[in-house]
Amino acid sequence: ARIAVLIHDVIPLDYPEFSRPEAPVRFERLLKGVAREADLLIYNSADTARRTAAWLSKWNLSMPGVTALLGVDPLSAPDAVRPADHPYFVVLGTIEPRKNHLLLLSIWRQFWEADAPEQTPHLHIIGRRGWENEMVLDVLDRAPFMGQTVFEHGYLSDEAMAAKLAGARALLFPSFAEGFGYPHAAAL
Repeated sequence: ARIAVLIHDVIPLDYPEFSRPEAPVRFERLLKGVAREADLLIYNSADTARRTAAWLSKWNLSMPGVTALLGVDPLSAPDAVRPADHPYFVVLGTIEPRKNHLLLLSIWRQFWEADAPEQTPHLHIIGRRGWENEMVLDVLDRAPFMGQTVFEHGYLSDEAMAAKLAGARALLFPSFAEGFGYPHAAAL
């Protein structure tokens, strides 16, 4: 039997500040173990392959690998998409520090303070709440613009997400770090 392991990203090593405190040490241990025991590494992108190779090289390890880009099932197109009555943008993904929702919430706060709510484009946040993100969660729970110009949706079905994306002016994606960038693929 051969062992092939998919490496989605090495974010806990490259950006430990965006991981749970225990994640970098655990991830390093697991990646070293994989490099010693597996026969092949499968990467979701050339960038992940390059970043992983750099870490393995630091540890005097090497491993054969292949890049196999991930696919996504296309979302079914909404029936008739008419322009939204009010312009809006969408941000898609788990609400966690590396996704940088705080930037968008800060911008929408400035919109809220400068313009009348009816002149402010809406922001729809689609994604479950993650970890180590108290400041963003506090904004989502208490800011006066929530439910007025910014809307948190949590989980949406594929159909509801497709409809929301179809009517948006753009998908906003201010992440600090990504492995594959699933929101881009889903939005396409």
